[in-house]
Amino acid sequence: MPNKTLYVRDADVPLFEQAQEQLGDSVSAMFAEFLRDRVARVTPEESRIIELMEQITRARDAIRKERSLPEFLEHEYTAAEEYAEKALKSFGRGEVRRTKVYFYAANTYRDKADRDVKEARELAEKLAGMLKG
Repeated sequence: MPNKTLYVRDADVPLFEQAQEQLGDSVSAMFAEFLRDRVARVTPEESRIIELMEQITRARDAIRKERSLPEFLEHEYTAAEEYAEKALKSFGRGEVRRTKVYFYAANTYRDKADRDVKEARELAEKLAGMLKG
């Protein structure tokens, strides 16, 4: 059976112990049940926000590996991710208007970062070509 580690804050340990004592199931079984229920209730809107967050993370991880790109590009993706996280939190609170604003901001920052990465790569290629010639 695969093993996954769940880290619990010290303040939450009594809650986990109480849940196991009162509910009788193992904590991992209760957590898996919670996750099944939660995943089944993810709305299409929430899925779009989560997908945006995953795209941003993949893009940021990819540029981290390229040593030739300036560091500020990673920060643009970080800003996009922060807005996406705010969108997800405000969505959970039912703040539709605020969610839309944060989602728009996250997309805008991500698009800007994507353009800046493209331009930085093009500039690096031009410079390399000029140095060779």
